[in-house]
Amino acid sequence: MGFHCAHCNGGLVFDVESQQMHCEHCGSDFNPQDVIIRDSAIVTTTVTCQNCGAELEGTDESLVGFCPYCGGQSLVAQPGSGFNAEKIIPFQVSKDQCVEAYSEYTKHVPYLHKEFKDAAHIQNFTGIYMPFYQYDAHFDEPNIKGETSETQGEYTVVTKYRVDVELDGEYEHGTPFDASKYLDDEISARCLPFNVEQEVPFSPGYLAGFYADASTAPAELYYEDAQAQAEQDMISEIGDQVKASHGIPLTKKSSIQTTVTNHHPILFPLWFLTWRKGDRVAYAVVNGESGQVVSDLPLNIRAFALGSLAISALLFVVLELTMQMTPGMTAFLSFVAAALMAWGIHTSAKRVHQTQTHAHDKGWTNKEGLNEDPKKRRDRKQVKFKDLWPVLLGALLPIGLGVLSVGLRNARMGRSSVIDIDRAFDAHSSFIMKVAPVLTLAIALYVTIKVIQWHRDMKEWNAPVAIGILLVSVLVNAAIILVAPVDDIWYYAGDIVCIVGLIVSSVAMLRVYNLTTTRPLPKLHDRKEVS
Repeated sequence: MGFHCAHCNGGLVFDVESQQMHCEHCGSDFNPQDVIIRDSAIVTTTVTCQNCGAELEGTDESLVGFCPYCGGQSLVAQPGSGFNAEKIIPFQVSKDQCVEAYSEYTKHVPYLHKEFKDAAHIQNFTGIYMPFYQYDAHFDEPNIKGETSETQGEYTVVTKYRVDVELDGEYEHGTPFDASKYLDDEISARCLPFNVEQEVPFSPGYLAGFYADASTAPAELYYEDAQAQAEQDMISEIGDQVKASHGIPLTKKSSIQTTVTNHHPILFPLWFLTWRKGDRVAYAVVNGESGQVVSDLPLNIRAFALGSLAISALLFVVLELTMQMTPGMTAFLSFVAAALMAWGIHTSAKRVHQTQTHAHDKGWTNKEGLNEDPKKRRDRKQVKFKDLWPVLLGALLPIGLGVLSVGLRNARMGRSSVIDIDRAFDAHSSFIMKVAPVLTLAIALYVTIKVIQWHRDMKEWNAPVAIGILLVSVLVNAAIILVAPVDDIWYYAGDIVCIVGLIVSSVAMLRVYNLTTTRPLPKLHDRKEVS
């Protein structure tokens, strides 16, 4: 359905700046709450993506040319069956403000694909009202305990308190939970918080010019999480008051019997942008109430490799002028680089497995009790470029090959280096070169076992290949070090093998990282709405 002006019959859209329904023809404004629909459920247009199966509700004027979930353009519109919600937070951030916030967010992010900063691409942000649930809870039988300690001479005096509190018994409209089965809980959690003071009774007028997704996850799915969160919020509030008034901190043994009594469907505003490459997609989401930006940030591997090469060249020059490296030192650096690379692969591979198998997405898996604290789910950090530090270090340390040649040349020419690392390293070289290979092999073997386990669930990724190549190169180098041949050429050969392994695995590692910052194309053809 379309909303039409009572004065000129022109099309109406919701204007974010004025918070009014605005006529694009004559300029008249109307209060969205004054829009009267005969039935409680409004008749909308259902837009279905033929590629991924996504279904969104909108008005006639809000249709766009691509799917926000997969970026596809095969959209079919048909009359909708209706839409219900109790409350809504109208968009407070306009599209222009959204684009400006996202441009500022990505401006200083290195190695991004150029499309992420392309002005034409980021104009494709689409406004979507996403469904959430808020829960009411009842409190009873509080068991609040406090404890203080102080030192008196040789003794520590611990004083325990029982705190008597009076509760009004009700906790209304608590922490929201994602009601869409196909919006990743990780994304929705990072978009929080929304200012509940901005909530208004739902009116269909707020949908004019925007999409709205329907609730597809049952409200009962989050009862346990909502109960735990309500209890935690109340204990935290009591703790702040008790500490402020009496200086007594509460103990972890404090508890309140909590029962979820009801839930409320609510719509929150999000600006949504999709970037697609092959069978992978990346999402940029902007909180339509606060302007907070949440974005997947896959890197451009070629640009990253060129940047690493430039840094390596600079470090090579510095080391050429200041240090003299020995075979033992270069071998040690190879082991350090291998250990960092192995752990970097472990960290990113774990994230890939969690995101690709939806291990933390309760709405997707539709499982109860994921053995994760609700607060942790909401505090989960976004994958950022700084998480690549093991990869960056591992990619830079192959300059050991160049440093090795410097050491050889210095040794043959009898030239002294500015910093005599050789003398400092030799003091403990025997112990270091026995421990370093064993520790590196232990780390690489542990990571190999974990990656193979995760590979059973994700047979299309290449993490096992990356860690396998790295493990073989470390084994070769470790065998040479432990055998301790007389001829130095064996040590150099081992370093070269390890460096090759580092280079190959670092490229694979970057691809694994990109898997953590992109997602498989959604397949939503089996989606079912929940009343």
